[in-house]
Amino acid sequence: MAQNPLAKQIETDITKGLDDTVDAVRWARRHLHDRRATETLRLAQLNLNALALALDWQMEGEPEKAMAAIDRLWWQPHKDRGGPMDMAPTGH
Repeated sequence: MAQNPLAKQIETDITKGLDDTVDAVRWARRHLHDRRATETLRLAQLNLNALALALDWQMEGEPEKAMAAIDRLWWQPHKDRGGPMDMAPTGH
């Protein structure tokens, strides 16, 4: 049976979000004395909450609500830019 395109997009975004969150935690581990490490971990925590909600909504058959949860993600909060971190959510 073919998978719904929206369901496939949700799965792709959740997987990408989880990978990005893992990368953010690893970045924070390497930068424990950098003030941005705490900010990155807080954003990673928010991302995990949004990803859990997205997965719950997907399992409940509510793809629009799942996408709304995914839209709350901060993508790549750990990128080392040398300047202040951009704290604005960017969606997917």
